[in-house]
Order: sequence, then C-alpha cells, then structure tokens
Amino acid sequence: MSKLKKPIRFETTFDTYVVDEVLGEGGAGRVYAGIGSDHAPVAIKVLKEDRVTSDKRRRFKNEIAFLARNRHRNIVTVIDHGVARDGETLGLFYVMRRYDANLGDKIRGGIGPEHVLPLFSQILNGVDAAHLQGVVHRDLKPENILFDRESDTLAVADFGTARFTEDLLATVVETGPAQRLASFQYAAPEQRTPGRDVSATADIYALGLMLNEMFTGTVPHGTEYRSIGRIAPELAYLDSIVERMLRQTPEERPISVAAVKGLLQKYEYEAVSIQRLSKLDGTVIGSHEIDEPLALVPPRLIDATWDRGQLTLILDRPVNNEWVNALYNMGSYSSVLYKEPGRFVFSGDRAVVEAREHDVQSIIDHFKLWLPQASATLKVQLERAQRQLQADARAQLQREREMEEARLRVTRNIRI
Repeated sequence: MSKLKKPIRFETTFDTYVVDEVLGEGGAGRVYAGIGSDHAPVAIKVLKEDRVTSDKRRRFKNEIAFLARNRHRNIVTVIDHGVARDGETLGLFYVMRRYDANLGDKIRGGIGPEHVLPLFSQILNGVDAAHLQGVVHRDLKPENILFDRESDTLAVADFGTARFTEDLLATVVETGPAQRLASFQYAAPEQRTPGRDVSATADIYALGLMLNEMFTGTVPHGTEYRSIGRIAPELAYLDSIVERMLRQTPEERPISVAAVKGLLQKYEYEAVSIQRLSKLDGTVIGSHEIDEPLALVPPRLIDATWDRGQLTLILDRPVNNEWVNALYNMGSYSSVLYKEPGRFVFSGDRAVVEAREHDVQSIIDHFKLWLPQASATLKVQLERAQRQLQADARAQLQREREMEEARLRVTRNIRI
C-alpha cells in the first residue's frame, strides 16, 4: 500500500467516493482504498484508460455485470460503478467493500492446521457458486481471495479473466490463440499452452495448489513437494485429494467443486457443504435449504364458481402433487361434513369438489384456512426428507471410506 499525494474523488450517479491509498496495481488497472459518503471503507478498481485494450474493457464490463448481481458471501459484490474523468485518473471503475487482507497475507502469517479446512471450505463455496452460475475464474490465487477479519470471511475476487457463459455475458469476449490470462504460478498445465480449452477443472487445479499451500506455506510443484501429512499427520488423507486435484490431465482431476467436496466429506462430513441453484430466484443456496415456492409461500384462492352441484376453486398458481399430498395429510383441520381435503380433486390451479348450494360459502372459508397449513406441512416434509438424504449420504461416504481403508490395509500387508 502507498499513500497518494492528494486524495482522488470518484463520482457515480448516486454517490461520491474519496480514495487516498493505492492497494495494488496490475498491467491495466489499479486498486484504491478510500471511503464512501457514509464513511464506510471501500476499495475501487479502476481500468486505466491509457493502458486498456478493447478486449480488457469488455472483460471489465463482464466482471462488473457478474459481481453486481452477486449475493453470495464468498464472492465479492460490486456496490457501485462508473467512469472516472478526473485528470490523471481516467477509465471505468467499480466499487466494492474493503477487505482487511487476502489469503496470501494469511498464509504468510501462518494458518493453524485446525483452521485450514473451515477457511478452504469458504473458498470452495465461492468458486462453486461461480461455476454453478456458468463462470470459470481462470486466475485463482491467494491474492484474489480477500479476507474480512471481523466476520472471518473469505471472498473470491478479480473475475477479470473469467470465462462467462453466453447468458451472463454483458459483451462478447474472445480469447486469442496467443493469450495467456492466468498467473503462471497457479495456472493449470492446459493454461500454459496457447489454444488449449480451459474449463472448470483449471480452477480445481489452482484450488489444489492453495489447499496444500495453506498448510505448508509453499506452492507445491514437481513430485517432491512438502505434504500436508508432514504438517498435520491426522489430515494426511488430504494429500491424496490434492494429488488428484493436481493431475496434469484435466480429465483426471475431480470434475467439479462438488466432487472435491465429496472427497472431503468421506473423512469429515461437516467440513464442507454442498450447494445448488435455487428454483426460486437462481441464487446459490445450500443443498439442505428448502426452496420449493409452495412450501414457503402458500397459494391464494382468487376465484370460485359453482354449477350444478360442483364447486370449482381457482388458485393464484398451479399446485404440484407434493403440495396436494401435504394437504391430504396435514393432520388436524376443520371442514364441512364430508368435505374434508381428500374429497377435493386438483388439476393445475383448480380444485373441484361436489357441494350443495347452502354449503358453498362454508366450504370456501374452510378451504382458505387449509392453504397455509398445507404449505407448512409440505415444508416440514421436505425438511425431513433433506435430513434423511443427508444421513444416507453420510452413511454411504462412511462405507466408501471404510472400503478404501480396508483396500489400503490389505495392499500394504501383501508380501510377494
């Protein structure tokens, strides 16, 4: 970090930021530290106009578009952006909260073995969240993993070289055949050869390097690198996982972050959590979280018709078989005689039941009371099913671990 001779002001449509320090500098930009109008500490990344190419400008635009939508705690979020036009500082910029340090700082300061997996699981979650949304980072390294001391949170930053799927692109970017976008030290072998396809497994490779480095303090290269088992014998199982993550051939590495988590869960199930995209809004959530809309927001009755002894009730949206099942099995309820939930036939957003003229309003009033009760019952059922799935997964991983340990034990004792 270095102090500026005089502060620089960055203005956007809705705020003004004043910076007085340089946090870092790269080939096409600079990161400043300062405060916003509310005096909250911020960091501002500027793509300097005199160093920028059209390709870098497009990449920067894509990075802003992705990070501005982000809501995951382990990925940095853009809170504002604009164009700087202040004399010596010209160019596109974005604003994010300021972090205290990065993973490189923590590694240099030393991380206790007992703290590595809780921290590494956060990095996995951030990278996994990006992958689930179709974004491959391609330049993972400790300096791009930021740390907030107060919340003990790590967040993945600097998606300037990321590969975005088409629906996330704010502007099209092509990587030229001679371009090398990642830092050489953490780049997967396929990134060092121009023209090679670079997929999510390149991020897996970088994650493997960082996992080993968080224990040993050194980046593992070659065949005789310092192992995790030498630092923490009780965690020696991690060495075989790192070895798989660092395979030279991309196809031989774990295919996804979820696959890496699966390997870790064989030994410490609670060390990591599995994530997925929510059906509600496409955000990344834990696999145990309930996101069935009908379990969280009950349907509403919006209309009703009665014709020749048949009452049709119309809901604000279709219901599925799981919700109908929950309605039929929700336990205690009040109803009109012989018009209990099981008498109703559902199809899409409609429920039909036979009804006499003088029973119609009472049936409607009872039906409206059932709707939130059915949704609450569905939520309980889904949570119970999730707990059972997790218990089954834990048991299966335990069996796999025991089988692997038995195989290794027998192999070690074989004498020819």
